[in-house]
Amino acid sequence: MLAHLAPGSQELSVRIHEFCGGVSQLIGTGGRDLSEKIGGLMMLDAIGMLENDPQTEIIVLISKPPAPAVARKVLERARACRKPVVVCFLGRGETPVDEQGLQFARGSKEAALKAVMLSGVKQEHLDLHTLNQPLIADVRARLQPQQKYIRGLFCGGTLCDETMFAVMEKHGDVYSNIQPDPEFRLQDISRSIKHTFLDFGDDDFTNGKPHPMIDPTNRISRLIEEARESRSGGDRDGFLCSDLDRMKIRSAPPSMRSKKAKAIAAAEGRELIILAYVLGTDLDTPSLEQQSQMLLDAGVILASSSTNTGLLAREFICKGEEA
Repeated sequence: MLAHLAPGSQELSVRIHEFCGGVSQLIGTGGRDLSEKIGGLMMLDAIGMLENDPQTEIIVLISKPPAPAVARKVLERARACRKPVVVCFLGRGETPVDEQGLQFARGSKEAALKAVMLSGVKQEHLDLHTLNQPLIADVRARLQPQQKYIRGLFCGGTLCDETMFAVMEKHGDVYSNIQPDPEFRLQDISRSIKHTFLDFGDDDFTNGKPHPMIDPTNRISRLIEEARESRSGGDRDGFLCSDLDRMKIRSAPPSMRSKKAKAIAAAEGRELIILAYVLGTDLDTPSLEQQSQMLLDAGVILASSSTNTGLLAREFICKGEEA
């Protein structure tokens, strides 16, 4: 497996594990490797390394949106690879048609599924966690008419991108500090606009400060701020969505912060829906099941994957004919 950034590699490896597959090697290429300036040097070299690795049968590539010229170069190398390759380059463009020895995925979940199926796993034996339609209907009914915007607070850039792009497929006015479209790039990261997705691991937030996986202070503060109706002007937040990767951070448990945010909204006469995704497996310590249960007890809705986080988020806020 080759990943542009750590969160993408973590998510993909977790999904492969869930789908009864295994990972022989996991190589992180670095966040700037697929930029125009670097040219994908690490990913190109690593494809060759995995091609010659006897333990590796299928190669999976996952990345935030790469520079177009670099993407073309990487795909040329993937086509020449002697082993099957699955490619997941996140973004708004159409997913290319599969080729002999080269398959494409729109999201991390699909990439993991295609990889394990190439290894011989049968799809009918897997729980693919289809969207919970009764849950979607329930959330829509609980949101007030003026609650129509999403606030996404992430510490993983790839997870933020995947959720954001899923929402962009169905809704406009999506702003972010990592938006590839300059028109929708936040000019002031301290102020949310309509649908806003924030990657707290980006340089905007980590310049001179620890990464949010180590020190979540910025994201905790923003969670509480976003819970206040005054931040949204006349159009209120519909709900908050967030990744909760590496919850062993030394801070108040996420369940306590979620309860506080929901209490703030309740005092202002509205319900705040919080959708979260906990990245982990049944083999992790601390227990994924116990941490998930704490969040459920706090009234948080949990998604089963990064892919499903985006799909649920975009469906929750559909109103009228969109629903």
